This record gives sequence, structure tokens and C-alpha cells, in this order.
Amino acid sequence: MRDTIKEVYMKKSFKHFSSTQWFILLWLLGFFALALIAGMFKLLLYFAY
Repeated sequence: MRDTIKEVYMKKSFKHFSSTQWFILLWLLGFFALALIAGMFKLLLYFAY
């Protein structure tokens, strides 16, 4: 079976990530996700009162 260009690219780009890079990447994603949720709650409270 032949992989699509996207699949090959994804495999290549993810393979050279070290565990430390993954940790930092996931930490940042989690931080921004929490910041986004906090911002939405702040907005809801702003509209509630």
C-alpha cells in the first residue's frame, strides 16, 4: 500500500520530535487551552452581570 503525501509528511515530522519537545509542545497546548477556557468564562461572567 502506498501512503499519501500527508501521511508520509506526518510520520517524518513526528519521528524527529524528542520526548522533551513533546512535553513542551503538549504543555503549551494545555496552557493555551486553559487560557482560552478561562477567557470564555470571564466573558460569560461579564455578560451575566
